[in-house]
Amino acid sequence: MNGFYKIKDLEILSGIKAHTIRIWEKRYGLLSPERTDTGIRLYDNENLVKLLSISVLNEAGFKISKIAELSSAEIQEKIDGIYSQYHACSIDANLLIQSMVQLKCRDFDKTLSDIIKIKGLETAYRNCLSSFLQRIDGLAEKDKITAVQKHFVYNLIRQKIIVETNHLPVQENKGFDAILFTPEGQPLEFHLLFYNYMLQKKKFNTLYLGVNLPVTDLKKAIKETKPKRLVISMGDHNTGETYLNYVQQLRQSTDLPIYVCEFLIQNYGTSTTKDVFSIRELID
Repeated sequence: MNGFYKIKDLEILSGIKAHTIRIWEKRYGLLSPERTDTGIRLYDNENLVKLLSISVLNEAGFKISKIAELSSAEIQEKIDGIYSQYHACSIDANLLIQSMVQLKCRDFDKTLSDIIKIKGLETAYRNCLSSFLQRIDGLAEKDKITAVQKHFVYNLIRQKIIVETNHLPVQENKGFDAILFTPEGQPLEFHLLFYNYMLQKKKFNTLYLGVNLPVTDLKKAIKETKPKRLVISMGDHNTGETYLNYVQQLRQSTDLPIYVCEFLIQNYGTSTTKDVFSIRELID
């Protein structure tokens, strides 16, 4: 990651309230930030990794006063023991962030593989990976994550979802139940890949068209494949106007039912457009 973190950045990454971090720092000396001329705390990678380790131990039941007495080697030894016993999603997320910060690709891969193996992809994605991705997305917007860290994490998660999808039984060629895609300007596909996995798990025959799909190409695909519905993934950062205009544009091109993430419907509705539904209705 780039430079230093403010205490709010640590709060996002660790899930520990800034007030609690201050108390641990003052009472037990667990962290040693630098300070600006105006007294603002600045934490480096070493502080962040230590806080994540402390959070894992605390989540597993260790008291902060006892953790403060441990050396770095003892902390790591206890984390290794915890990892073989506990798989709470908060612990998993912290371990993923820790290996991302330190660019330990093999550790990240192993942790991610274990989470999926133990919990199954659906539970792992809904409860663990979503939390992890939300944390790092917030920092990516502030340029606190390097391009290397971002790409290795995103590509590993993408690969895992694809592998799990390929393990599902192939459906009979009965026509396409759904076309899945993201509109132009929408490069991230985690949610779309997960939707595709869930639909195939429910025995839907899907046509996965990927990200940044132009409307002209979508029209050709609809004409050639005659799907029953459209499933779209759009980021939560979209404005209501962008989302509603795009859906309206689709409705002018096709009379197929359109499924979007529930967040967009809850926050922006469906305007006057009919036949727009939450993806949750399909995958839950």
